[in-house]
Formats: sequence, C-alpha cells, structure tokens
Amino acid sequence: MAEKDARRRYSLTTAICLIMGICIGSGVFFKSDNVLIATGGSIGAGVVMFCLAATYIVFGGLCLTLFAARTDGAGGLVDYAERFVSPRFARLIALHYAFVYLPSISAVIFWVAGVYACMVLGLPGTLAQQMGIGLALMLACSLVNALAPRLSGWAQNALTVVKVAPLLAVGAIGLVAVISGRAQTGGVVPPAGTGGGLAWLAAAAPIAFSFDGWPAATSIAPELRHAQRNLPIALVVAPLAILALYLVYFVGLSVTLGPAAVMDAGDGSLALLFSRLFGERAAAWPNLIAFLAVLGTGNGLVLSLQRLPQALAARGDLPGGRRLVRESGASGANLLGAGLATLCMLAWSGVHALAQAGGLIPNGDVSEVSVCLAMLLMLPYFAAAWRMRRDGRAGVLRGRVAPVLATACCLFVGLSGLAEPARVAFAALELAVLLALSWAARSGRTMVRQRGRGAS
Repeated sequence: MAEKDARRRYSLTTAICLIMGICIGSGVFFKSDNVLIATGGSIGAGVVMFCLAATYIVFGGLCLTLFAARTDGAGGLVDYAERFVSPRFARLIALHYAFVYLPSISAVIFWVAGVYACMVLGLPGTLAQQMGIGLALMLACSLVNALAPRLSGWAQNALTVVKVAPLLAVGAIGLVAVISGRAQTGGVVPPAGTGGGLAWLAAAAPIAFSFDGWPAATSIAPELRHAQRNLPIALVVAPLAILALYLVYFVGLSVTLGPAAVMDAGDGSLALLFSRLFGERAAAWPNLIAFLAVLGTGNGLVLSLQRLPQALAARGDLPGGRRLVRESGASGANLLGAGLATLCMLAWSGVHALAQAGGLIPNGDVSEVSVCLAMLLMLPYFAAAWRMRRDGRAGVLRGRVAPVLATACCLFVGLSGLAEPARVAFAALELAVLLALSWAARSGRTMVRQRGRGAS
C-alpha cells in the first residue's frame, strides 16, 4: 500500500501544467495566418473555430478520464483501446502514432523550426534552406534523445518556459490597441478560393493542429493524487486556460496588425508586429522565442516517438521487432528504436517537402491531415464511454453528455479539416500506409504463433 501511495507523486497543479505544456507548442505561432486565410479575414469566425476545438478537448478529455480511472498500468490511448475497445483497434492506434501521426507532425515541426531559424539568422528562407536546417535540428535532437535522454529532459523543461510569454505579450498589445481605438478589423479582400460560403470551415485543420496532443496527458493518471477527482478537473481547466491564451494571441495579433497584414506576412506576422512597435532590430526577438518554442515541441515529439518502436515490439505488433525489446547502452536508450523513429521522420519530411514544393495541400501541410485523421480515430473511445453509462459504470455527464458533444465536435472539426480534395487524397495515403502496417503486424503475429506451435 505504501508503495502504491508513493507512486501518486503528482498534484492537480502538475496535471494542469502538463496538459498546457503538451498542447501549447508552436502551432499557434504559425497558424494564425492560415486561420484568417480560411475565414476570409474574419476574426470572429476564427474565434468561433477556436472555441469549437476547445469544446472537443474538454468533453473528449472527460470521456478518457473514465478509462484512466480504471487502468492500473501506464495508461494512454493504446492501453485504453486494448481494455475498452478492442485489441485490433489498439494495434491500429499504436501503429498510427508510431508511423504516421507523430513522424508526420515531427517533420512539419522541424521544418517550421527551420523557417524561424532562417528568420533569426536573416537568411532568404527558401524551402531548401528551411528543410536543410530543420533536418539538421531533427537529427541533433534524435541523437541527444538517444544518447543522453536525461539531458534532453532538462532541455525540454527549460524550453517549455518560453512558450507562454509571447502569447501574453501579444494579447496585452492587442488590448492596448483596442483601448486606444487603433484596432484594425476590416478592409480585407479574401484571397481567391477562400472566404465564401462554408469555406471558413477549413480553419478547423490549422486550429486542430494548435490544440493537438492533449490525450497524452492521461498517461499520468496512475501517478496522480486523487486521480478520479483531479484528472477530470485538469482536463476541463487546462483546455479553458489554453483557449484563453490562444484567443488573446490570435485576436491581439489580428487587431493590432489587421487581418490583411497577418495574411500577407504569413509565418512572419509576429516579427512584423514587434518591428512595427519597437523598430527593425526587434523583429528578431519574437522569432527567437518562437524558434525555441518550436524546438521544444520538436524535442518533446522525438522523445515520445523514440520509445514507441520498442513498446510496439514488446506488444508483438512490430514484425521482426524482437531485438527492439532489449535495452541497449549504459543510459538504457534503445538505439535501434531511435534509429527507426528517425527514419520515419525523414520519410515524412520527404513527403512534406514534396507537398510544399508542389503546392499539393493549399494553405496547409501533411501534419494537419494527420491531426484530423487522429481526431476521427477518437470516435471508438467516445462510443466506449457511452457504453459505460449503459452498463452503469459512468454518470450522465461523462457517459452521455461528454460522448455526444465530443463526437459532434470531433466529426465537425475533423471532417471540416479534410473537406478539400487535396486533403482527402493525403488522408487516403495515410490510411493506406496504416492499413498496410496493420496487415504486416498481424501477419507477423501469425508467423510467430505458427513457429511456436512447430517448435512445441
């Protein structure tokens, strides 16, 4: 009993900070222009989409707390799927995160790190330069995480601190603009192909990217004090705090510069704001902050991704993964698993570079497709939460209200983000990769069983 209590090391405050640290990454820094382009320059429509995305993670989180409170192990989406949905779906989720979702997001994150590095260093910022710098940073993070995981953890904690400061600063600047009567909200001519009819729903994809990552927080449930009470609170309070920070940044940036200027500046809109307020030399400040925030997000993704191949091998879901089960090195790092994770990121970096160079995903990238697909893959969890109410294991809020609202928001945001034909094509590509991996994993398991019977 004492050993079990010792494992409950985290407080409610820690849980809230963890969720905020996971969600608040680089997305909000370079997606504001994408949101405004999708909404035809409408700040109000962008605010509505931010609120819908927050609704999804609040009620989706409430559904997951039902599983977290009943899971004795490390928790997480794969374990929840294994126990409350089906083993096949658990394998699908594990493969999705290891080979599609996390690698594709990592590829885009390190490209964005290259974008901001070019801004900080004053380089032209061609796609080749951005990708080259991003790949160098990716390989450096992969090496540090594989050989010195403790050092990487310390760096991750330090980089997290810089994420919130620019959001609050831009919000304060926007408030001053509103109070002084200098707010700019109109005068936008929507770009061709945007802003008409329901085209503003395409803002769902970049916003979903900015809110993504919250399900990972459920893995701390076994180490959280009073988890049945504190985790639901954290999964409500943290998203509301994140929403508030995102809104003050998005609205502050938009009303200070004007929607048209934000759309024209693209990823350089934060630098444009600081240069207008404090002079040309100040343009590098926010870019440096954003670069460190992006790098922190990328490092965290690599840290998570490198552990997945070994976890898959231990579950028997990775063909030929017997060697991955063994730890290697004095630090306990699994170099083979880290290498496989790095190869996956490099492969998706190639896909991302081709998509950007060819303009294959207008006003977006491959990571947004992965995020929207991941949202749709959450639907079986919400169905499982609904069944728990029917079995008497959940109350009305978490067994009826939360699953219905989470499903509605998930379908609305996920399907809206995949509404464009180009995004549907990439979603089909990702599903094809996922199904091929699932078939290979299943075939590998069958072969192992047959060898075991033959040996006996």
